[in-house]
Amino acid sequence: MEERKTFVSIDLCRDYSQIAYYFTDSMSEPESASTIVGEQKYLIPTVAGKLNDRDEWCIGDDAIFKDSRSEAETVSDIIPAVLNDTKLHLCGMEYSGEQVLKEYFRCLFKLVEDNYHITVIDYLVVTVEYPDKTLVNLIRGILEEIGFSRENVKVLGHSESLIYYTVFQKRELWVNDVLIFDFTKSQFFVRRLNTVRARIPQPIIVEEMDLSSKFTIDMLDTADGKKRLDEKFLSVVKELCSKHIVSTVYLTGIGFYEKWMKDSIRFLCAKRRVFQGYNLFVKGACYAALSAHGEGDADKYQFVCSGRTLINIELEVFKGEKTVPVILSKAGTNWYEAGARAEGILDGCREVKFRINSSISKKSKILTVSLMGFPPRPNKTTRVEIILSYKSDRQCVIYIRDIGFGEFFKSSGEQVKEIIDIEDYL
Repeated sequence: MEERKTFVSIDLCRDYSQIAYYFTDSMSEPESASTIVGEQKYLIPTVAGKLNDRDEWCIGDDAIFKDSRSEAETVSDIIPAVLNDTKLHLCGMEYSGEQVLKEYFRCLFKLVEDNYHITVIDYLVVTVEYPDKTLVNLIRGILEEIGFSRENVKVLGHSESLIYYTVFQKRELWVNDVLIFDFTKSQFFVRRLNTVRARIPQPIIVEEMDLSSKFTIDMLDTADGKKRLDEKFLSVVKELCSKHIVSTVYLTGIGFYEKWMKDSIRFLCAKRRVFQGYNLFVKGACYAALSAHGEGDADKYQFVCSGRTLINIELEVFKGEKTVPVILSKAGTNWYEAGARAEGILDGCREVKFRINSSISKKSKILTVSLMGFPPRPNKTTRVEIILSYKSDRQCVIYIRDIGFGEFFKSSGEQVKEIIDIEDYL
């Protein structure tokens, strides 16, 4: 009998976080973890607290309750503190966002240990609203400090979690487009998932639209605000559904749990499946863990979404009398795992050419990087190092450096840098 493996996912958001888990030997799908055993209490406020009288931390509703009794001090702006590198103050002490986030993670793991007896996690996936480089690297570093090896941790964005969730569902739910509306305290985000069936591998594209300036949580405070929300939302969904054939709609986030949808929900439910819930992203992240261990067929698709690379980058080199491509970066890779290093010898040229192919439009462009600043040498005696690295899913950088030619020519130290703005190639 195969040994049981335990997969855990965490949805880390500015307002609320969630946990899901999956045991390979006894479960058919991931389940959300409740903060209270036997109850359906899945949302954990992204709040961390430090007890006044001892060096002990608490999170979520427990931290809020202890703060109300003056037993602890709390902070709720953990993610902004991480992204903006600002300090947080608790019990007369100053902490970095990273320090507080580390304690928040420790308390999350204690929760699943206490409530579900999960002491060993074989694979962990953390999903965040947007996979910002600073946040992704910091989360990976924190989890490594806590004891997770990097190969057993994945960090991805909500759009990627959405794709994993979708491909693990029945095909009838995503035979056409899927719309996802995410209404939280801080944002109103729309995502449209579309599968391009005419290509192999089939790209699954997630387009994003931020409507946070038009839909705000404080509009729910009044009856008039709720009415305006319904009218605005109806206008948005009518426009989207007039342009695209939609099979399924998901409504997620605390904003959808107020009773304000009337005309808009009637329109959405006509000839479409509509689901409302909190746990789409956290379950999608758990499905990503299953996929990493060979379950499902997500690897048959090309993911085109925020957090994944959107272009193929090839280096054009000569082999004999032919020009052949050397792939430096493939579309559909997590940007923080993408990158390449290559070496070559200049043969009758003072430039390096790269072919960049869009995974969306399939258009191809040539990027030529001049090396005229490199020292003149006899042909085939200049060796160069080429390094490609991503700064985000929307930008990467190519460095080309003169590394000399053995004992004949020392490196001049010359280097060129080319920034690729990916939007220009889509």
